[in-house]
Amino acid sequence: MAEDSSKTFTHLFGGYHSAEARHWVNPDGSEGGIVATSATVADGVTIPASAEVWPGASIGDRASIGYRASIGDRASIGHHAIIGDRASIGHHAIIGYRAIIGYRASIGDRASIGHHAIIGDRASIGDHAIIEAEDWMFVAGPQGSRNAWATVVWSAEHGLRWWVGCQHGIDTATLKSRVEDEHGATDHGDDYRHLIAMVESHPGLARAKAAHAAKIAEPAR
Repeated sequence: MAEDSSKTFTHLFGGYHSAEARHWVNPDGSEGGIVATSATVADGVTIPASAEVWPGASIGDRASIGYRASIGDRASIGHHAIIGDRASIGHHAIIGYRAIIGYRASIGDRASIGHHAIIGDRASIGDHAIIEAEDWMFVAGPQGSRNAWATVVWSAEHGLRWWVGCQHGIDTATLKSRVEDEHGATDHGDDYRHLIAMVESHPGLARAKAAHAAKIAEPAR
């Protein structure tokens, strides 16, 4: 850890979570962001003065933390990962090696973003979502009676999985069944049915499936 000669103080992370903290000292000697004393930050990491690193978080070697970014409680940022300006990393979230999180992107609590995965600017990834580098993803919302954001991920291993509200990683058949049970012939039910149909017919999903099929069809070298 870089040496920090400043005194510790009590800070309200997110305006509500009280914990001991200090101002990080960047490798060039400039004053950095507010870092909880229980957080672990690798040598050589620069944390802008406007950023926050919550208690128990860890930031790996050569990771990049953006202006006004927030690294949540016990979140883990992998080596060489890039966290964009104003991005928010949720509590217990995991950001993999060389993953890129875009400007103003929001990563939900306990979400896992795999090695080399790229999350675009302003994307909103739901709690508990699991996204790997080659997965196709789509985010829409607000959705349903609780105005939740829906995150849907397709992978060759698991097919389509949905994260919306308290539903975490369910398949499309399960989502359809729950929509009928909970919303039926209501506006919210219609919204969900439209979203499901749109995702299932999305050209990006078709391209992802075709790319995977072409990859496995390639002759071994």
